Amino acid sequence: MSGKRESVAIRGERVSRKPPAVRNATIGDGTVRVTVLGRGRPVLFLHGISAHGRAWRPVAERFAEEHPGWECWLPDLPGRGASDARAELSYSLDDEVRRLRAVVRALAPDGPRPQLVAGHSQGAAIALALAEAEPDIGGLLLSNPVTPEIRSPAVLRLLRPSAVRSAVGSLLAPLHAPLGRLVLRRACGPSFRAPAELVAAYARPWASPARARTLLRILADWHPAELKDRMPRRPVAAHVVTGAHDPRIPVAAARRLAARLDCDLTVSKDGGHVLTEQHPRLLARLLGEVAARLPPLRH
Repeated sequence: MSGKRESVAIRGERVSRKPPAVRNATIGDGTVRVTVLGRGRPVLFLHGISAHGRAWRPVAERFAEEHPGWECWLPDLPGRGASDARAELSYSLDDEVRRLRAVVRALAPDGPRPQLVAGHSQGAAIALALAEAEPDIGGLLLSNPVTPEIRSPAVLRLLRPSAVRSAVGSLLAPLHAPLGRLVLRRACGPSFRAPAELVAAYARPWASPARARTLLRILADWHPAELKDRMPRRPVAAHVVTGAHDPRIPVAAARRLAARLDCDLTVSKDGGHVLTEQHPRLLARLLGEVAARLPPLRH
């Protein structure tokens, strides 16, 4: 890895803080809800495929407190959380990037635009593609990143017909709570137990059949291999962090991504797939280190 640092992290913590502000960004495909913490240079936080902006809040709260002069944007990506979920939308990597660029323009029509982006899981893949599309982005924190070599389960191909999604969505919606517990229990790994409020927040948006159908469309449109030709082709200040017990992203895949980006890798010894909740202090510190490597904001 060209002499880059690989470290091991063990412990984290969770702290409660005052409620953040909320902004709504209106774009061509609907309205996107964005949670905002702090004030100053914007930093964008992108959640995983079926999560929402709350996933990054423990990290953003700590980062905003410890690094004055930064404003944290935590969007619920379209179709997730409190953002619009229109039935006709598609969710390819290009779609996600296009909408995010529109959200950024809506939030900061006159600038400044984010130069720093943190992404978790599929959000990390989107962050990489966004950095390729937006040359101003110079810093990336990639937590439990989906990489081009990760394969989406073959069963998701069955969800491509809308009739199938409609039928399955109607069946899944009443089961959103136990399914949320099952998914998070596996994602957390053996050393972290998801608090009840996290499970509820994760599962709640999928309680309606329409929302459940949207989730199935998002999953059907998920193709990690799309990232292969959309990675940044220029140097970026980056840091990859993953969990030794992540059931979705092998450590070897994260290590290869770090090597490709020529950046540092941190492996959490007890970490699962939800490091944003398990180790917010670690991620806030690593994000601060990436932020420190960015040039001063030009006026």
